[in-house]
Amino acid sequence: MRLEGKKALVTGGAGAIGSALAVGLAREGADVSICYRHSEEKARLLVKEIEKLGRSAVCIAADVRKPADIERLIAGTVKALGRLDIVINCHTAGPQIPLLEVSLETLDEFLETNLRGYFLVAQHGARQMVKQGTPGCIVNVSSISSRSVTSTYVHYAATKGGIEATTRGMAVALGRYRIRVNCVAPGVVMTPTVASMFAEPGNADPVNSRTPLGRIVTIEECVGPVVFFCCDESSGITGQVLDVDGGYSIQGMEWVLTDEIRSFREKLEKKGY
Repeated sequence: MRLEGKKALVTGGAGAIGSALAVGLAREGADVSICYRHSEEKARLLVKEIEKLGRSAVCIAADVRKPADIERLIAGTVKALGRLDIVINCHTAGPQIPLLEVSLETLDEFLETNLRGYFLVAQHGARQMVKQGTPGCIVNVSSISSRSVTSTYVHYAATKGGIEATTRGMAVALGRYRIRVNCVAPGVVMTPTVASMFAEPGNADPVNSRTPLGRIVTIEECVGPVVFFCCDESSGITGQVLDVDGGYSIQGMEWVLTDEIRSFREKLEKKGY
């Protein structure tokens, strides 16, 4: 097991992706602290699932918008697990809203949750690692929305771009303490919510047709990259953003070309235009 004996904290741990990450870390040998805000029942069930794997686990309620809650989260994690080696930021606020309808209150909520919350959890976690005098790693879960933006996700994209910039900045600042900071940026992931959206035949076609792999990535496919960033196999990597999107974000105009346009283009190319 690649994370044998490591102590990890996962924020958003009761969510679809966060819970999979928590279990994935446990399967690799880590003890896990699960941070949740509202979903206590899910968090407690997740603790039991991790304990069945032979690992220690604890769930702690915290609002990452509140510095006092974050301090209590870190302290509670260390008290329960003994120390802190890994921090995974996976909490998020995500409703889609047209740009002209985004209120100041909504913008502030997104910034406080998705950006400031990530910054403060990582900062407080890093302080604990420095205090311990041990190496550590921080993985921020961002989104390809930071670069592949839709008109109803501008507020969300702003926070995700900030997360990726924060990842790079913290990697520079914390390298001297042997703390690595990296980022995983999923695209559309087949969470239960997405599965319900795409339940009707044809609903997923626009995404699948643009994705080089021709399909939406699964939750489990987000786990491996995070585990990789946490283990010794990535010991020389810091400050990087890894997209997990089936190639969606690198696709150019090819996906929108109709058969008629492709045929016309091929004729022009044969003529040397």
